Amino acid sequence: MIANVNVKYLGRDEYKLKWSNAKETSIYLLPQPDKVVSEFLLTTSENSIEIKVTKYARPYFLLKDEDNEIIWATRVVPLEGTNNFRDLGGYLGADGKRIRWGKLFRSDHLHRLTENDKRVLDLIGLKTVVDYRSPAEYLAQPNQNWQALQQTFHLVPDAQRAVLAAKAGSTHEKVRQLVQREVDQNVRLDNSGKTMINQSKDFVRLDENKRIYRKLLDVLLEQENVPLDQHCRGGKDRTGYGVAIILYLLGVDMDTIISDYMLTKTLRKKRNQHRMAQYAHETDDQNVLAYLYSMLDTRSEYLEASFAEMINLSGSIDAYFKNELKVTPEEVVALRKIYLE
Repeated sequence: MIANVNVKYLGRDEYKLKWSNAKETSIYLLPQPDKVVSEFLLTTSENSIEIKVTKYARPYFLLKDEDNEIIWATRVVPLEGTNNFRDLGGYLGADGKRIRWGKLFRSDHLHRLTENDKRVLDLIGLKTVVDYRSPAEYLAQPNQNWQALQQTFHLVPDAQRAVLAAKAGSTHEKVRQLVQREVDQNVRLDNSGKTMINQSKDFVRLDENKRIYRKLLDVLLEQENVPLDQHCRGGKDRTGYGVAIILYLLGVDMDTIISDYMLTKTLRKKRNQHRMAQYAHETDDQNVLAYLYSMLDTRSEYLEASFAEMINLSGSIDAYFKNELKVTPEEVVALRKIYLE
């Protein structure tokens, strides 16, 4: 039986497919995850191949043996103008069903999309964007448009803790405000991540944030809004929480939810290193630098704090969704019907 499938983009239209299977596997190419097979590629007894695909900018692969078949694609969509654009397809949800590929995406901002990127998004058919950024953020770096895009929902959570170090317009100002304690006299400048942990709890406990993320679920419950991407600036905190609650309602296990969240750490590593180098040019105060790094970093304890706060407020995660976000059993069924295979 085919299992543990992974597809990685190697660059220059080349892909590496890996899976586990004791039998021969046939591999086919698909233009879309819900389309008929486009092309038979090969049959192999190996569990790994490298293959060049020039026919589609966003290919999907069907792996099939005598026992089962499975569709897979790259988790990270290799775009040029964004480094954290991901497909949530393939994750195992309720009743052993997987999330449909090409329906739910998450990303950082879409300000630097290239013309090639727009063509990929048109091929995906991405029609809806949920933008968590504040008005100041999206006015400074407005998203690009593409033909398939029909609507953008500006859902702005109260996330002041997450932007404490980003209120000023330049790196110099950000660091100066922290050094001179102009941002928040009470914030502790260290690497503990307490600011981000408190932010993660705020997503759960603040009434405005409950309203915002309830609205997200309303958007997701309308099938005409699919495919959909949700994003903030880096795709870490506001987006990370939004994605996590969706995955939970779709029945994805907590280890997978955390693993998906932590993928941002890998994808944003070079960007964060560059940012920290800029900060280091502005100050040698190690406490300030440690604090700034804790804001940029992706840590499992940040997301775990959100779910722990749900339990703290309502006794259980399920009770929180029921009592605070007013999610009904019928809505859970509807979400799973739309997004699970």
